[in-house]
Amino acid sequence: MTEVAQTPETSIPAKMKPAWRGVHHLALITPDMDTTVRFYVGVLGMPLVATLRAGPMRHYFFELGPGNTIAFFEVSGAATFAKPAGAPTNRTIQFDHVAFAVEDEAALLNLQHRLS
Repeated sequence: MTEVAQTPETSIPAKMKPAWRGVHHLALITPDMDTTVRFYVGVLGMPLVATLRAGPMRHYFFELGPGNTIAFFEVSGAATFAKPAGAPTNRTIQFDHVAFAVEDEAALLNLQHRLS
């Protein structure tokens, strides 16, 4: 990663810095919650830890690790698209990718083998 020069605008006294513990959740959109559940629970093995209603939408949370979740709002008919990671697009709203960390290379190879 590139170092950022500390300026008065970016320097916060240590006693005032929040005690960040990580990202609580990242919320994404899915057009089909049932398919999303099958993938995150059945394929990736992430437990479904919370289900909420947000008006007519379902809002589900999957646990990646202690205190870390990825969440989805179900929006029927939401458009989906694919693009190479890091490639710009002319879409108004853009999210590039999510990268999940596993314990070690052996865990990654085990997951890769299970998915092939």
